[in-house]
Amino acid sequence: MKNGIAFSTKMILIEARRLAIEMSITDFAGTTSWCERFMRRNGMCMRTKTTIVQKLPHEYEGKIIEFHKYVINMRKKLCFEIGQLRNVAEVHLTFDIPWNKTVDVKGSKTIMIRTSGSEKTRYTVVLACCAEGTKPPPLLIFKIIKRCLKM
Repeated sequence: MKNGIAFSTKMILIEARRLAIEMSITDFAGTTSWCERFMRRNGMCMRTKTTIVQKLPHEYEGKIIEFHKYVINMRKKLCFEIGQLRNVAEVHLTFDIPWNKTVDVKGSKTIMIRTSGSEKTRYTVVLACCAEGTKPPPLLIFKIIKRCLKM
């Protein structure tokens, strides 16, 4: 929990069953409901890693309308076809996806989960959709962030 290693209710059940066998307890079923009661007795619950989330600006609806007007005016000014418009999105993905949930004590303010350190090795998938409905093939961009050691 406080060491940042993520674990699940399934891992609790596996360990409880192992301990029951080790202690020669033969009538232990190790069910999901047992795990829920165990967690409740010990003040634990499933928690999500805490993060800082970017919030939308208050005036975002007005900005969207301004952008639509800009695109319409540019299309009229430059005389291009609707099929030349593309919506492009970048999706950033990592090769190592760290766990996002762990079992921890209820009421904990900070939930830390250790990672392998490879979560910064990432790639970007660029997806596009043309206004007339066609979809160009995805573009993959690989980016490896190397850590520099200062001596």
